Amino acid sequence: MTNAFSLFRSLVIYSICLPLAIVVGYLLATPFDMASYVPICAVLVLLSIPIFLRWHYPILIVSWNMAAGLYFLPGKPSVQLIMIFLSFGFSFLAFILNRNLKFISVPSMTRPLIFLAVVVLATARLTGGFGLNILGSDAIGGKRYIFLLSGVVGYFALTSRRIPPDKVNLYLKLFFLGTLTSLVGILFTFISPSLYFIFLIFPVETSLAQTAGPDGSNPIVRLSGVGIASLSIIWLMLGRYSLRGLLESRKFGRLLLVVILAGTTLFGGSRAKFIEVVLMFTILFYLEGMVRSRMLPLLLLSGLLVAAVVFPFTDKLPSAVQRSLAVLPLVKIDPETERNARDSSEWRLQMWADVIPTIPNYLILGKGLSLDPRELEMLRGGLNAGGSGSEGSNMAGDYHNGPLSVIIQFGIPGVIGFIWFLVAGFRVLQRNYHFGDPSMLLINRMLFAYFIVKCIIFFLVFGSFYSDLVYFVGPVGLSIALNGGVCSRVIEPVSVPILNRFKLANATR
Repeated sequence: MTNAFSLFRSLVIYSICLPLAIVVGYLLATPFDMASYVPICAVLVLLSIPIFLRWHYPILIVSWNMAAGLYFLPGKPSVQLIMIFLSFGFSFLAFILNRNLKFISVPSMTRPLIFLAVVVLATARLTGGFGLNILGSDAIGGKRYIFLLSGVVGYFALTSRRIPPDKVNLYLKLFFLGTLTSLVGILFTFISPSLYFIFLIFPVETSLAQTAGPDGSNPIVRLSGVGIASLSIIWLMLGRYSLRGLLESRKFGRLLLVVILAGTTLFGGSRAKFIEVVLMFTILFYLEGMVRSRMLPLLLLSGLLVAAVVFPFTDKLPSAVQRSLAVLPLVKIDPETERNARDSSEWRLQMWADVIPTIPNYLILGKGLSLDPRELEMLRGGLNAGGSGSEGSNMAGDYHNGPLSVIIQFGIPGVIGFIWFLVAGFRVLQRNYHFGDPSMLLINRMLFAYFIVKCIIFFLVFGSFYSDLVYFVGPVGLSIALNGGVCSRVIEPVSVPILNRFKLANATR
């Protein structure tokens, strides 16, 4: 009977696989026919279902900060976006089939996120819809709504299960080392053109950017991917060893590596990244209680010595490094690079001056994220005629300012929901830091500092609500998954003597 069943199963498998192999082979023989990609992709998706059923959660973690896109899908979505919805779908399906596989419940986080989702959907409905151009809509900009909602869905995907304690370090590495994919774009100038197909998945613009002056002169090569990857490795090392451990460890190589990585972030040419490095070290220095230690005067003296040696020669450094250091008042910078940084700041200030008076128009109902293609065409004509570049960013909602991107696009309801979410996330990370398992102290403290730095950068330096929400959700959801929820203070029983009629006894209360 067993042999007969095995033979029947083999016949069924062959009867499906052989015709399928013939069809796929025929389609691959006509690679220039775009219609052949659809069934090939369908076959690959079906064959990959068992992989995603088993490994969707680790893939979600590693793709959270990954710079990669799926060029063959409509709209060219990022791997992060696809995995958020896939992982949530598989987790929800598993919960339906087995009610024991419950999501980690944290009501203080789900309420503001659901409120935000309602505000986003209502704003989209009342301002012209989502505007998904790939579905035939006249308006565009729906992809940004999907990015924003992916932050809400991503939270539930991250908290669909608890990460086992023995795999905490593995998942922490996956979460931060996914940014190493941003380094692939740097290979554009070094590899053979026959390998350029790689950049269909790993876009060059995420790693290599040029900033030129208003007249197109003095291009500054900015290796933004290097800055992003270096920062992520620093965060990972701070979560593994802590700032005190790096400063006081006898393993000098770790501290040297962090110093080198902090220096390589400057090649991104971003002043925001330089400020982020300074903030992360300052906040962790305070959280780890080193303000009153002997490390403070040593670090101050070391900083003054480095500044005295390096600052007089900063104009000899690469232009991207000079641009990153342009935020410092006493640094000697090349005049062209200084002009480039100054023009960028003035452009933002001019745009904000134009945008701020319009805030009262969007207090109740926000502007939304959808765009009218006809207005964009008119604007493009104005720019070609010599208009200001800030007008295009204003219309597109690219304000380069976090608070403006919230209040103008989603009004007061969006501000309430976002602040509510930030306060709830802050409290979750703070409680896990203070009351979590001692073995998780370094990781919880790092995630707490990571969230604080993100908030400061968003409000005071640079931010975009629709694209940054998922990165605010990341550390909160990861902390909940690592700690199995929100930790609370453990009240230990205390023995006190109680005098009764017969004897002096110890009672526990």
